[in-house]
Amino acid sequence: MQVLSNSVKLARVLGTRMILLNSNNQFLSSLTQFSTSPLSSLQFQLRTKSSSAFPAGRHRAAIATADVCDSNAALLVNGDLRALDPIFKIYGQRLAFSGPIVTVKVFEDNVLVRQLLETEGNGRVLVIDGRGSTRCALVGGNLAQWAHDMAWAGIIVNGCIRDVDEINACDIGVRALGSNPLKSNKKAVGEKHVPVQIAGTLIHDGEWLYADSDGILISKTQLSV
Repeated sequence: MQVLSNSVKLARVLGTRMILLNSNNQFLSSLTQFSTSPLSSLQFQLRTKSSSAFPAGRHRAAIATADVCDSNAALLVNGDLRALDPIFKIYGQRLAFSGPIVTVKVFEDNVLVRQLLETEGNGRVLVIDGRGSTRCALVGGNLAQWAHDMAWAGIIVNGCIRDVDEINACDIGVRALGSNPLKSNKKAVGEKHVPVQIAGTLIHDGEWLYADSDGILISKTQLSV
């Protein structure tokens, strides 16, 4: 959080949303109101590629996937860095996110998904291999909010989600094939922490995932640019 002046009590960035309070603790309803206030002479920039406004340890600063590819050409050649096929739609407020991967393999059954999201995320990304089924949803609004509360950085669903409006209002990164209002089975059938084949790529538990508006990368190790 960056203090703009003594007149600004709070400037907090949530994705692309800004909440501002003036010196009287009154909300400024828009950037227009902000620009017409006595602070209009100040200039500021919002960097949506950084998640520094979030508590330390909960979310890592996102790295642009294009920069990762440009800086790690050798890893792309030897397969230590792979790009997923562009089959996923973007949901949730967090457009860019990254973290260690936790894998789960299920089919039209989300009990194991719930079990994992109810544990501490510690900035990890849950990769759900739903075998590409679009006949029901594996993640809904309640699970997405729970994932946020438990400090998961994001969720990748090789399948469908539901409660799209709720998920889009939630500060978490979500990728899925699409949406379906039907809920899944509750038989607790599936496997945790196993290799999964998604979008043309074999993904292992413990690898690293980098996602932004350009796409999704899988890396054997944590990367920097």
